[in-house]
Amino acid sequence: MAITGTARQALVRLRDRIDQSLHAGRRERAAARLTELNPSSVLFVCLGNVCRSPYAERVFVDGNPGSVRVDSAGFIKPGRPPADLALEVAAERGIHHSDHRSRTLAPGELEVAEAVFLFDRFNKADLMRTPGVRRDRLFWLGDLEPEWQGRRAILDPWGKPRAEFERVFDQIERCVAELQRILAEAAAPAGPSPG
Repeated sequence: MAITGTARQALVRLRDRIDQSLHAGRRERAAARLTELNPSSVLFVCLGNVCRSPYAERVFVDGNPGSVRVDSAGFIKPGRPPADLALEVAAERGIHHSDHRSRTLAPGELEVAEAVFLFDRFNKADLMRTPGVRRDRLFWLGDLEPEWQGRRAILDPWGKPRAEFERVFDQIERCVAELQRILAEAAAPAGPSPG
């Protein structure tokens, strides 16, 4: 039995409402796991490694003092530059990554990455089929959103209008800033004990 477009939209709205009700707890758990892991390497993974993950990587690098190694990868078609619109919108934000070329996830890379960030359920499905994946190191980047914005997933803007790139890049920037805040706190030396 095929699901109609109306039924599919209703299911998406229901999933988004469930995600909204779970957001605060997911955010808290992700922050606690990241604090416990205190990763020295971060990997952002999306489908093609031309829009979301390279932007997240560059935003992280530009705001990172260098103590955390960061990279990005995808699942398809290596060697491509970011989408023209991605480069244009990024440049307007002071992010320059025209030197980026997409790459596919290398064998064994998931075994060594200490924190792997995905963007949507399709990325998660692809990662779960990849040898070496460690569930305890997988994170939804959208779970770090400081305030609920209507959706857990950070959807692929490829082929969509400028406004979608701007919305997606806004969300990535907020989530990466929160990731950096969590990692900075995890790496900070503990203060003197009361006493």
